[in-house]
Amino acid sequence: MRGRVLLILATAIAWSGEAQAQMLGYQDVLRAEHAVGPRLSYQPIETGNAPVAPPAASAAAEGEGPVRSAYFDRIEYRGQPGGDGWSWDLSAEFGSQAHRLWLATAGDASLRGTLQYVEGQALYSHPVLDAGLALQAGVRQDFVRPRRTYAVLGAQGNLTEPLYVGLFGFLSTQGEVTGRAFAYYDWEPAPRLVLQPYLGAEAAARDIPALGLGHGLTSAELGLRVRYRIAEPFSPYIGLSWDRLLGRTARLARLAGDDPEATSLVIGLRSYF
Repeated sequence: MRGRVLLILATAIAWSGEAQAQMLGYQDVLRAEHAVGPRLSYQPIETGNAPVAPPAASAAAEGEGPVRSAYFDRIEYRGQPGGDGWSWDLSAEFGSQAHRLWLATAGDASLRGTLQYVEGQALYSHPVLDAGLALQAGVRQDFVRPRRTYAVLGAQGNLTEPLYVGLFGFLSTQGEVTGRAFAYYDWEPAPRLVLQPYLGAEAAARDIPALGLGHGLTSAELGLRVRYRIAEPFSPYIGLSWDRLLGRTARLARLAGDDPEATSLVIGLRSYF
């Protein structure tokens, strides 16, 4: 009897140890799976805030894209006591970021279509400032008598975003030396509304009777235009322009029976594309 009890106890102890071993083994397997099992490692993908530019846009941003632009700086009606008329100042440029062809025309005409002054320019243009100032050289042609052809050397463009300047010297085929300078400033006191004061002046190195010019400063223009951007490329405007002949040129005008001073109401359109 005693032997049977010992056998039963030995069997129970053996079964208990096997069961415990099996349980420990199962738990070890679970721990092993969690410890050794593969883990996915996610690395952040940095895409940046700006979309990737297409090749053409990237080339233009790096100064390699083509330039094709047209500017209608001034197409305006001018009302003045001496007779109403209209004026224009148009230009276009073509080429690369560094080397461009600048074509421009400006002039005045009566409302009946009589041309009073017309000039055209074809200039090589090389930008020297990021804001837009460019050195220019080329040819100017005056088409209304007395006709003249000039060699041109100068600079024009933005010194800053709102300030545009121009300075030019002209040498005609007759040996006549003249100069021109101008500046205007675009001030935006309210959204879409722009005030543009303008100052311009011309000069001659000597008397040029054929052109009605005396040496020194020959003329000055002050203007103020207020324009409203209906859409980004189209801005109608209204303003005043005061023109005055100066010095010997004013005296020559008086001798010819002309008024050396004029004030005009201007209404026009400015655009670009």
